[in-house]
Amino acid sequence: MLQENFVSCSKEREVQLAVLSEFIHIPTFIYTALNLVILYFILKRLLFKPVWEFMENRKNSIAESMEKAEKGKAEALELKNKYESELNEAYAKAQKILKEAEEKAKQEYERIIRDAKNEAEALKLKAKEEIEREKNEALKEIRNEVVSLALEAASKVLEANMDTEENRKLVNRFIDEQGVA
Repeated sequence: MLQENFVSCSKEREVQLAVLSEFIHIPTFIYTALNLVILYFILKRLLFKPVWEFMENRKNSIAESMEKAEKGKAEALELKNKYESELNEAYAKAQKILKEAEEKAKQEYERIIRDAKNEAEALKLKAKEEIEREKNEALKEIRNEVVSLALEAASKVLEANMDTEENRKLVNRFIDEQGVA
């Protein structure tokens, strides 16, 4: 039985090979396979390698572009931060300048007020001195007038012939003793 199975398998195989050989011509098959292998190496050499190199170059170019874009983005961010920092510094300087200007204006205001008060005080003092001087002059004139009137009155009352200059001295001494002027 085993032999029968083997024989039947062999026969089946022969039938299959016969059917296969009718459809496939072996020399044509070998020639076609050889052509495909040669075509593969030619295409690999002439087409695949340049296409592969082109794809690698394109990949590298894209990678470089991405790297440049990342660098540009980083530089832009750095510039943005730098400009924001400079803007903040400028704002701080402006605030400082404004504060200094306000302080100077306040000091100037206080100086002007102080100078005005000093000037007013000086004018007041000068006015007091002027009033005192005019008062003293007026008192002196009044005193002289009183002395003249007193002498005139005394000369009429006494009708004596006395020296006018001596009378003035006498009246002045009397007034000084009394503390009139």
